Parts: sequence; structure tokens; C-alpha cells
Amino acid sequence: MRKPVLILDYSVDGQSGANIKRWFSVPVEVGRVSSLGSFPGLNPEEYSGVVHSGSALSIVDDHPFIPGAKEFIGNCCTCSIPQMGICYGHQLLARAISGRNSVERCNSVELGWIPVDFLPSWPVEGLVGSYAVWQSHYDRVIKLPQGSVITATNHHTEIQAFFNSELRLFGTQFHPEFDRDSGNRCFADDPEIFAINGIDIKKTLQDGPGFNTGKVVFDHFLKAFEQEL
Repeated sequence: MRKPVLILDYSVDGQSGANIKRWFSVPVEVGRVSSLGSFPGLNPEEYSGVVHSGSALSIVDDHPFIPGAKEFIGNCCTCSIPQMGICYGHQLLARAISGRNSVERCNSVELGWIPVDFLPSWPVEGLVGSYAVWQSHYDRVIKLPQGSVITATNHHTEIQAFFNSELRLFGTQFHPEFDRDSGNRCFADDPEIFAINGIDIKKTLQDGPGFNTGKVVFDHFLKAFEQEL
């Protein structure tokens, strides 16, 4: 029997796990990580892979679960369990392995359907070029674990995605789990952040992703580590 992929939901509203789970056709288990509690006791060897979700939390802040998350991420690397990080999860992978100085607060928010350049270093063939993806972040990675390569970039955040074959890491600053409908619903529910940052929400809601990010990116996470789809 195939071991499930573990999705760790760090979101404040507890909605990220379900939003990510819907894109997987393989067995999936969702675990909740509370910002107020310690990291749950988990055995990496019970899973075929791990996805660390995004969050409204800031990676530059300390939370009770951080020490446990760092230990778990390290244990996954030791056991060769593939891990994917999305936005906060992507930053958490970098912080856990390369230290707190590997992440920083941005000078400005990156918010909306924002073009990202997918590079030839992307680990699975078929995704090269500039495509709009769902973005909402104030923090970013500035230093990657040794042996990593940048696989996507743009003018705002150099490390939009990375891949590390030795540590079996796959990170994206953007959120592939949002399609046009779910992504725009999320934007529409928080108009204040657009107003505060001087971004035209009406124009944003006319846009959408440049490709089927949920289907492609999560499939590529599995394919990159030669897991059966």
C-alpha cells in the first residue's frame, strides 16, 4: 500500500490543507500546525512526501512550532523524504536548513496574478517561460540550502522557486493551489490589503493564472522525485 503524502497546514484559517489536497490523485493526509502550539509529533518515514503550506504568519517571527518544524524538516532530509514548500512553507524550508538569515521582510508586498519566469533549471520538462501565478507575500528567501538551484524568478523576488535533488526539496514562493476562481475569491475577501498597498483590485480580479498551476506544479513535485503518479 502506498504511503500517503502529508500536507502540513500552517494557515491561520485552516483552509490551505483542503485547497492543496484537491490537486492530488495519490493518497493524502492533512495535518494542522497551530501558530500557538508545538509542532505535532510525526514520523517522516510514514509518508511518501511532505507539503508545507503557506500562511499569513511571517517567517521572520518566532512561533512555538518552529523548533519542532526545523527538526522534522531535517529528519525528512535525513530519511530522503521529498518535501515541497509553498510561500511560508518554502521560506520555512530555507530557514530550517540555512538559518534565520536566509529569509527577510520585503520592501513591498507582491500581490495579485504576477508574472514569473520559469527557467530551464525547472526540474521537469515542459514549463519554461513567463506565466502569471497567484502571489500574496511580504517575506522571501534570500539564501538557499547548499546544492539548490533557482528554478523560477521575477523582478520582485529572485527566488520564486528552487530545487535541491540531494536534500529532495522543491519550493515555490507563489501559490500553485489557487485556480482563477478560488484565487480571485480569496483576493475579493480582503480588499483592504489592496487599498493599503495602492493596488487596483478590480484589475486584479480580471486576471488569472497563466496555466493550470495546481495540476502542473504538484504533478511536477511528484515527478521530480520519480514518484508514481
